[in-house]
Amino acid sequence: MIEDLATAPSKREIASEKRRKHILEAAIACFIDKGFHQTGMRDIAARAEVSIGNLYNHFPGKHDFLIGLANMEGEMIAPFIEHLAIDAPANETFSEFLQDYWAIVSDKDVAILTAEITAEAMRMQDIARLFLEVRRNLAHALSALLEKGITQGIWRPSGDPLHTANFILDTLECAAVRQAIDKINVQTQLAHLEVFLSSSLDVSCNN
Repeated sequence: MIEDLATAPSKREIASEKRRKHILEAAIACFIDKGFHQTGMRDIAARAEVSIGNLYNHFPGKHDFLIGLANMEGEMIAPFIEHLAIDAPANETFSEFLQDYWAIVSDKDVAILTAEITAEAMRMQDIARLFLEVRRNLAHALSALLEKGITQGIWRPSGDPLHTANFILDTLECAAVRQAIDKINVQTQLAHLEVFLSSSLDVSCNN
């Protein structure tokens, strides 16, 4: 009990973390509206309604916002990784994953932010490593599900499951960006994707 109290965050630490999250959310809104390069630190401070000094206390530079975004993405992906490991028929879990992951990546604001982050990750290797690590964790979890489906006799063995998992994620994410540009109906796009991906694994969507 004493050890728990000693490691519990103080009210000040909780308030600081809450303020940091608020500033990061303001930065995200700015990046979506204006783009990463067009957004200045004062734009973010104004959006967050904090002083420029307070902003720099939490984020010394725009590079630090990218690190914060990578950490946020890791937190967002964690429930997907957990769900992919549940004790259930692999094809059912796969179908649920497609729907839930698509609901996230197909959001227009998410697609815009993804494009902005990807461009920066191409220029900054340290940022690329952070986001690739998050993606790698998700791909491994999906790969494990594919192997489980093969073991259950639901899917046929076909190449490296990890390569297949990355292909599935690439397909979902690229299709999400395209539908944001083309204004394709999200549910229609998801239906086509589910049929394509499920048939590629040799499993019926209706199973």
